[in-house]
Order: sequence, then structure tokens, then C-alpha cells
Amino acid sequence: MEELRKLKFVTAVRGRPYVLRVVWRDGSRDLVDMTGVVHRLKAFAPLRDPAAFRKVRVIADGLGIGWDSDLDYAARSLRILADEQRQLTGSDLLAFERAAGLTTAETAEILDVAPRTIVSYRRSLRLPRPVASMLRTMRNEPAVLAAHYRPMQSRPRGRPKKDTSAAIRASSSR
Repeated sequence: MEELRKLKFVTAVRGRPYVLRVVWRDGSRDLVDMTGVVHRLKAFAPLRDPAAFRKVRVIADGLGIGWDSDLDYAARSLRILADEQRQLTGSDLLAFERAAGLTTAETAEILDVAPRTIVSYRRSLRLPRPVASMLRTMRNEPAVLAAHYRPMQSRPRGRPKKDTSAAIRASSSR
């Protein structure tokens, strides 16, 4: 069962419309951009006014945030926004591959890219957004990984070994 994350503190970030600085009760901190919520959900249209948006506060004993306009947003949903907006790196990809037991070829197949692209991603300081999104989804929902996983044969590294048995048979028959 997922642990219920509660909020300790929230404030609007000056100079960055629709961005919140969030402090969770466990001490972790996030910057959460709520632009998509404010502009995509009709109910949040009153918060397009920056002055109204800045009046955010923690409500319901940390289970959400609210505004003077009687709008509220659940802490769980805020956490999802924070997680989705967090940058992922090549190290995150490598850790996921190791935890899932994936080879380079398998990861490349899942993401529909060349294996050399996976090698490049592993060195990246910032994964492309679609790759990061898919990685988060597979990490949080194992059924998504299972839906896309196809086992791949791993090839040995280097040049193939010469088949010396035919040459030995030919020389011994003389």
C-alpha cells in the first residue's frame, strides 16, 4: 500500500507563475509547476490571476492545498506532479535497468530506439522527457514494463570464434 504523503508547508514562488515550493512532512522538498492544472482544468481558471494563486495554503492536516476561492488540490496529486516534473538522468536509467534485470537490447526494444542510443542515454545528465516519462511509468507500474518487455538474445562480445573443428577433421582425414 502506498504511504500517504502529507504536506508541511507550501508557498508560491515569486517571479515564476503557477510554481509552488512544497515541503513535505518527511522533510523532502519539491518545486511543482501547476501551469498545466491551472490552464487545463476549468475549475482552476480563477487561479490564472497570479494574486489569487499566491494565496495558497496547506489544508486538511497536510492532505492537500487550498485557495481562498474554495479550490483545493490533493497532496497525492501534487506529489504525482512533483515526481513527473523531476529530471531523470542516465544514472536513473541505469539503476532502473539493473533493478529490472534488463539488457541494453531489451531496454532499446522497449523504448523503440537503437542500443547505441541507450548507451548514450546512460551518460546523459537529462533524459528526454518521453523517455523519462516511460521510465517512471514502468518503475511505478510493473504491468506496463511487462506489457512492453520482449526477451532478447544477448550476443557474446567481440568477433565470433573460428570453428576449428572442421579444419581439424579435414587435416586428420589426410
